[in-house]
Amino acid sequence: MEKGMKVNMLTADLELLEKKFEIESIKLIDIFQIVGHRHEQAGYNALFDDIAENGFKNPIIVIPNNQYNYDLALRQVKSKYVNKWEYFRRWICIYGNQRMDIALKLGIYTLETVITPNVEWAHAAHLKLNGAPVSKL
Repeated sequence: MEKGMKVNMLTADLELLEKKFEIESIKLIDIFQIVGHRHEQAGYNALFDDIAENGFKNPIIVIPNNQYNYDLALRQVKSKYVNKWEYFRRWICIYGNQRMDIALKLGIYTLETVITPNVEWAHAAHLKLNGAPVSKL
């Protein structure tokens, strides 16, 4: 059985793009968490309890770890939560930093992961996984 998902994205020029992304199990040691101090943020304890009891519902979403992607990912993170760039890791976690932190605390060292090429596709995959409503013109 193939594990993957099709994702659509509308460009600024109103071009509809579609890509298929595989869902792979990746070692967490290979993923850089741009967001630190997740345990200090609202909802962390409730999410921890839910994952401990029910497991993970969605894969995390990563992008290649390079300076360009790191700089783009920083735009949405409060400076007090930014981790210093670890350039030697292969991936950047763009969605799922809390879940990564919880996995490590639970002794889980790999997670199901959607690998996307950039921030834009990561956002589109995130919307798809979270059942974003589709608006009609």
